[in-house]
Amino acid sequence: MLVEKKLSKIAKVADAKLIGKDLGFNKISTDTRTIKKGDIFLALKGENFDGHDFIETAIEKGASSIISERELSDEINYIKTKNNFKFLKLLAKKIRSNFKGTVFAITGSNGKTSTKEITYELLNHYFKGKKVFKSPKNWNNELGLYFSLLSLETSHEIAVFELGTNFPGEIFTLSDFLKPDHGVITNIGHSHLENLKSLEGVVNEKSDLFLNVKNHGSCIARVENKFRKIITKKSEGKKLTLLSKTKKDIFSTNFDISFQCITNALGLKISIQEKNKLKKLLSEKVNVSGRMERKMGPKKTTFLDDTYNANPDSFLAAFEEISNLDFKKKICVMGKMGELGANSKKLHDKIIHKALEYFDHIFCVEINSKIIDRKIKYISKDNVKKNIENFFDEDTLILFKASRSVKMETVIKDI
Repeated sequence: MLVEKKLSKIAKVADAKLIGKDLGFNKISTDTRTIKKGDIFLALKGENFDGHDFIETAIEKGASSIISERELSDEINYIKTKNNFKFLKLLAKKIRSNFKGTVFAITGSNGKTSTKEITYELLNHYFKGKKVFKSPKNWNNELGLYFSLLSLETSHEIAVFELGTNFPGEIFTLSDFLKPDHGVITNIGHSHLENLKSLEGVVNEKSDLFLNVKNHGSCIARVENKFRKIITKKSEGKKLTLLSKTKKDIFSTNFDISFQCITNALGLKISIQEKNKLKKLLSEKVNVSGRMERKMGPKKTTFLDDTYNANPDSFLAAFEEISNLDFKKKICVMGKMGELGANSKKLHDKIIHKALEYFDHIFCVEINSKIIDRKIKYISKDNVKKNIENFFDEDTLILFKASRSVKMETVIKDI
């Protein structure tokens, strides 16, 4: 952490009051399930929970101190705050101001986490003498950004973050807080339409990242021609590179934008031969859970686990990639896509129609549609295994894909 790990130091940074002894600590945690001895427990409040209800559990599990909005027993070492979320924000802000390294920020409708992972690997490859940081997992909302920043260490010289959005203004807020040196927009697609309303709403939201990239930094985006004017305007004063949409496989698409990003940002000149060698190396190394992840099912059936999330564009990208795979039988287990707003039914029907071109059988899980075809069957989540187990075979490929709310990954685990 780029602030000394002592209670008095973080209390001072975040305008809070230390009660009790001035202790050192390992890290700040909000989860009593994973908290370890010597950690601080930060009692955050959510819509359906209050971390203050778990303070006793945190202490029992070895928390050395507590960050609390409530007054606690004098026997407990704790930091008293007016608001724990604001405390976290102030601490993250101080850490960001203390970090003097190079910051990359990645957003987009699809491929953020995969592109972040590839960028991280490329940076590690070319800057072996420097320690590179990446934000964990898919921590791309406000809380995720703050906790990611808490993990920065004095040894880090380059950092890669991903930024996500559900509502208008979130990307501007997050990128304004992060103040990246370089920015990437992986693509613009039909995601979060419930709040962003249209593709124009999506591009306006995502491109706000470039407003907060530092002057003379690099911006790179893959967008349709009709959106280039918006992107260009928001990246004034920065080095802008625009890429066209591609029909390459998903890994190649993410690799290309990552590669272009670091070569532009850092002025690297790399031969085509070396690029292709790196691409092959990373295709075997980078594997993001729940994103076109190959798994071995019963009877050597190939499962493609793409359950992390779904929108129309990511479905189409998955279909395109599957078209290049050689299996005698291809099956799609398709769950509902969330946050599509008024066009939800129309977009679901579009994907079902498209799936008919690629698959021998399509199982629509808890989707309402009037499309009828001999290939299509509408089922509940509880009946997936019963409907697909007769197809298990080493010559069969089964794609599982849905939005997070469906929790399709639990179906794979059950099978």
